[in-house]
Amino acid sequence: MRLADFPVLLLVFFPRVLHKDPYHSDCLPVHIACLVELQKANDLFYLAHKLVDLYPEKPVAWFAVGCYYLLVKKNDAARQYLSKATSLDRVYGPAWLAYGHSFAIENEHDQAMAAYFKASQLMKGCHLPLLYIGLEYGLTNNSKLADRFFSQALAIAPKDPFVLHEMGVVAFQNEDWEAAKKYFVEALDSVQSGQQGLSSEKWEPLLNNIGHACRKLKKYTEALDHHRRALILSPRNPSTYSAMGYVHSLLGNYAVAIDYFHKALGLRRDDTFSTNMLEKCMQQLLYDLDPCEDVPDDLPIPANRTAGDSEEIITESVETSDVVVAPSNLSSVLADASDSDMALEVSMDLEGSD
Repeated sequence: MRLADFPVLLLVFFPRVLHKDPYHSDCLPVHIACLVELQKANDLFYLAHKLVDLYPEKPVAWFAVGCYYLLVKKNDAARQYLSKATSLDRVYGPAWLAYGHSFAIENEHDQAMAAYFKASQLMKGCHLPLLYIGLEYGLTNNSKLADRFFSQALAIAPKDPFVLHEMGVVAFQNEDWEAAKKYFVEALDSVQSGQQGLSSEKWEPLLNNIGHACRKLKKYTEALDHHRRALILSPRNPSTYSAMGYVHSLLGNYAVAIDYFHKALGLRRDDTFSTNMLEKCMQQLLYDLDPCEDVPDDLPIPANRTAGDSEEIITESVETSDVVVAPSNLSSVLADASDSDMALEVSMDLEGSD
């Protein structure tokens, strides 16, 4: 199911089905997932209460309540109600999937993976549990197992942009820049084929990651284009400004790079990468500038001094001054900056996409 399908399902399809059967058992889990994805907390609260009043013995009612608490970021309460849903029906896959989300949000990787593995056993043919298992392995720096589960998810859903994005992340971590860019671009094409342009902030990491891959391939102009598109979706993301500043520094546009690093630090003052790069770019810009720009070569001689006195003073000044020699090429220093500072944005907001 594509992201663009959620509003259509919620506004067109579900009203028709629910008009005939207000509590269609097969339709309700998808309806609840769409409400979560579209941040419809009030509608989900109303639906959950009606389900609990009418069907307190069915797991879908408590699944709806748990999803509501996930949406409002009350994870302990969400786990309590999702656990009740799984106790009513031990093979109710959507509840196990949401139960895993409640742990993943708090970086409880072991508990999250246990729930996702249970969901994968119950939801045969669904790629989402495999995708989430791969995400958890990726977050614990186990890229081999992450790649294995992402590949299984890709075999089931070859056009899912979330799966393609995570495959690109694994390729980037393995320093296979061409493969990373290929997966990222395929993910972008999949998103754009399902909706008119990119309008959700959810896709900002994807555009930035294409820019990172292009930068690694030394396609700097293309990298800047993708970072600008990401900036449109999320104008206050300091990582995007840092990335654009880094690309400009590699191009030798130090004044422009300084401006972007200043913007990044204005949004996130403890950005170590931007602080270090700002210092390097300012140093190089000072080396490149003429210290006496627009000053005539022949300076006027003061009235109380002769030409010989002036010559003697200037000569002495040059001999006793500390001469600073600029490095031959700071661009190479910038290009060798650690990529651990320019961290790849691997996290995507997948909660509720089931």
